[in-house]
Amino acid sequence: MRVFTLLFFFSFYILFAKEIVPYRYITASEAVSDFVKAGEILVIGTKEGIIDIYDLKSNTIIDKIVLKKQTNILGDEIGVLIPSVDYLNAKLVFVSRKLNTYGELYVYEEKKLIKILDTSEKITFEKIKFVDANRIIINTMGNELILFDIKKKKFLYRKQLNLASFSDFVLSEDKKYLYTTDETPLINKIEINSGNIVEQYQQANKRDIFSVDYKNGLLLSGGKDSRVVLYKTPSEYKITMGEFFIYSVGLNPDATKAAFTKNENDEISVIDSKTLKELYLLKGHQTTIIKIDFYAPNELITADEGNRLMFWKLN
Repeated sequence: MRVFTLLFFFSFYILFAKEIVPYRYITASEAVSDFVKAGEILVIGTKEGIIDIYDLKSNTIIDKIVLKKQTNILGDEIGVLIPSVDYLNAKLVFVSRKLNTYGELYVYEEKKLIKILDTSEKITFEKIKFVDANRIIINTMGNELILFDIKKKKFLYRKQLNLASFSDFVLSEDKKYLYTTDETPLINKIEINSGNIVEQYQQANKRDIFSVDYKNGLLLSGGKDSRVVLYKTPSEYKITMGEFFIYSVGLNPDATKAAFTKNENDEISVIDSKTLKELYLLKGHQTTIIKIDFYAPNELITADEGNRLMFWKLN
């Protein structure tokens, strides 16, 4: 067994990190819960039942979906949480979650909104992603993994991973595997077609994991222990440290750079994934960061618990 040396940031790394501010902002209709970029289309899910479909080239909202409000115990009308969205080949899939935690699954295509699953299924949707044009992978709040055919409206499997609360998952680029984690120090590598666990990563993180990413053979994780772990294999890894809980992480496409929420000031550190040297410090967020999307070698989008998305260029 070969374990990479445990490395930490040193003060001279920080001194030479370049500070970056956003070059562009987009304001969503409500507080952001999730987003996905596909080409020049940006789909933004919100905490109030609104989805903005944004054209980045024209810098305008080109479509909007508004779900019917729900009534709370005080009789007030409030929006429905949209915890996850995904977009593939002009088809949008998203899930909602109501006050009783049960949710609904929708497909939106050619201006038509179709409800595929309703609350009678008693699914507590948390995250969804397209596997292909007809299949989506779902993880629930209670850590049930579901492969679902939206065309046939059929469950291909439903598997309870464990009893811990779900945190995050990411698909491999070929969409054959899923790396999923929960409020434990464990990451499971799962074959999507079968739902079988093929590998487990559990040596480096010591407490709850909040966020994972996978690009170009490198698996990145961060969580409650303030460790940022870069796994090559379950037994080969590097570690660096943040200054607070690591709420979100992200890798650029070739995995040469890793980004993570660094501290209580809602700053994002970007490091060289080989040396762990801090290259950039991204400043601009004022509330907890919920997502980092490193969609190009030196470009990323981030969102926090507010209603603005921030665009960054590393230069």
